[in-house]
Amino acid sequence: ILVTRSDPGVAKHKGLTFFYLDMKSPGVEIKPIRQISGASNFNEVYFTDVRIPDSQRLGAPGQGWQVSLTTLMNERAAIGGADAGLGIRELIELARSIELPDGPAIKNAAVREKIADWHIQAEGLKYTGFRSITALSKGQTPGPENSITKAVSAARGQDLAAFAMELMEMGGILRDDALVPYAAGFQEQWISSPASRIAGGTDEILRNIIAERVLGLPGEIRVDKDIPFNELPTGAG
Repeated sequence: ILVTRSDPGVAKHKGLTFFYLDMKSPGVEIKPIRQISGASNFNEVYFTDVRIPDSQRLGAPGQGWQVSLTTLMNERAAIGGADAGLGIRELIELARSIELPDGPAIKNAAVREKIADWHIQAEGLKYTGFRSITALSKGQTPGPENSITKAVSAARGQDLAAFAMELMEMGGILRDDALVPYAAGFQEQWISSPASRIAGGTDEILRNIIAERVLGLPGEIRVDKDIPFNELPTGAG
């Protein structure tokens, strides 16, 4: 998908047009960005004399921002609306298998408190996700709840995985399934988590959305609001 600046004479959130593109089109060059996990969830994409027909436009000309918001809401729902209980069951099994100096980790008060907190979060995420699904089933556009579930879910997944690795002590640095057949998934989850906190909107962007649209707090001061895009000051002297 591509969001293009089709009218530079209007404010920056206006004058955008949304297209979809075959990534095998002539002139498209993709350079995967290798992450610490070894995966490449993000890419650098270069376009050289690429032409896109109007038949590949989504939405009306100049309405690309609205289409982008709908796309982002669905992406956030996919990230934050995944099985909210995922990780809790595995963490409980891990805690049952690990022996601490005072007995099984599952009987340790601090461990149980952590598990309880994450279970409560999972339930909150699940039912907030149900609200989004209900809205979609009625043909409605979900509200900012997708920003809440995405922000909480991405951070929660990283924190939960980090705690599991701490429980494993030295075993927490291993990623070989042959050496840690049950727990290696936590290591993979932890090093992959930063990508989830970027995709669909960074933590900072989502917190701004929640602050302004849910809590009603004043928005950030924007001196360039409503200024046509081609009149915005640049650093070109």
